[in-house]
Amino acid sequence: MEFGSINLVVKDPDVALVTYLKMFGTNNVPEVIKLKGLTDTVDTVDGYYLKTKPVNLGIFKPRAATGRMGEYLNKYGEGIHHIQLHLGQDEFEETYNRFKNEGLKVSDKVVYVGKFSEAIFWLEESGNQGVPVKFATKTYHSLEMWKDTVYLDTPQKFEKVNITEEYPMPRVNLGTIMITVKEWQKQQQVWADILSRPKLEIGDLSRLEEGKVDDKRGNIFMPVKYRFPGGGAINLYCALNEDAPINKVMASRGISVMYHNICSYVTRDRVHEYWRRLEEAGFAMVDPKPLLNSGSGNGNYFFFVHPISTHGVLYEIVSAYVMDEENRLSYDWSDSETYIVPPQVNTLGRSHLNQKK
Repeated sequence: MEFGSINLVVKDPDVALVTYLKMFGTNNVPEVIKLKGLTDTVDTVDGYYLKTKPVNLGIFKPRAATGRMGEYLNKYGEGIHHIQLHLGQDEFEETYNRFKNEGLKVSDKVVYVGKFSEAIFWLEESGNQGVPVKFATKTYHSLEMWKDTVYLDTPQKFEKVNITEEYPMPRVNLGTIMITVKEWQKQQQVWADILSRPKLEIGDLSRLEEGKVDDKRGNIFMPVKYRFPGGGAINLYCALNEDAPINKVMASRGISVMYHNICSYVTRDRVHEYWRRLEEAGFAMVDPKPLLNSGSGNGNYFFFVHPISTHGVLYEIVSAYVMDEENRLSYDWSDSETYIVPPQVNTLGRSHLNQKK
């Protein structure tokens, strides 16, 4: 299983496309696919699919006010609607059957997207996970569950988009979705079962020490991360203080789980440049400058872009890091051009200590 995409519901996909090309930079989006009349028997949508790394971005407008995406747009306005997870075909069929046997709220039937030779099913919002999750596979042979599959000649049309305008940005990686939850202990296991992978409880990522995180915006939360081998992660956040802003938003909607924000990563010596370029491009910046996570934090820079300028999406940027086999964080210098102490000094120092031993 890999983290395939984060998908937005918007009022005008053409406008949203320009917004996110400016946000990511056209140099960081190698391909854009325009989709017309893509349907799954519940929603018919038009929009775009941006190939970004390591997680893609979907931008869609439903044609009707009914269905999953239509009802969401009508009720909440623009924002994050669902994530899509990619599986191999055998794993896809096994997962669908397992979910169905366990009584999870899955689509009545699998839908086959004819023009892409892909099959999909939904884990419905009414399930224990509380938000819609889409599962997809690229088929390489006939489906064993063909009797329980709806075959559709869809989408009506698709084409690669020729992007003529250039919006240069530093290297930006779209990597993480944040999901806020109320039922802390229960949701950890719910998502571990859905994703078929263990949770990584975090507080201090560099030392792997569990603990509370204070985001300096009124939220004191416990974070849990689920990592994917192809890149990307799903983070669960549970605010421990009842008056936390994220708890207030969920309460106003009458829900206990919500897609909260997306996060991209930029190499630390480009963070201030990226902040400046976004402001110059007209984005509404929440923070007056990139903030340094100090004290008991991890030493990374971070800042937020206001949803008013990103089609209802709270957009977070964090200075980039990499994780080793033990899931321990270290700073990413791979895109850095300027430094005084060469990063490889640490590597040399570790080698020297190993030799002395």
